Amino acid sequence: IREDIQTKGEFINGLIKKVVDAAYVDIEDVLKFVDWLDGELSTLADERAVLKHFKWPEKKADAMREAAVEYRELKMLEQEISSYKDDPDIPCVASLKKMASLLDK
Repeated sequence: IREDIQTKGEFINGLIKKVVDAAYVDIEDVLKFVDWLDGELSTLADERAVLKHFKWPEKKADAMREAAVEYRELKMLEQEISSYKDDPDIPCVASLKKMASLLDK
């Protein structure tokens, strides 16, 4: 951790600037940015321990990560719902339970 703090300061400050400057209209761009950022941060020995020594925009980075996670979950739900096929061989109660389960999500 100490080595990362001492040797990767310029790298981390560059990431800080990119996070602070990040402003996207399209959620797909947020996904790409978060994936890229996570890849960059994975080079650190301990992300949280290292970043706490810098002026890391934690709230913004976490908000973008959360938005990416939530969007991906919505896309998976959309796929699940759009691929739902009503099977006449399945009892009505079971089909209704499946539909209710999808609605609850």
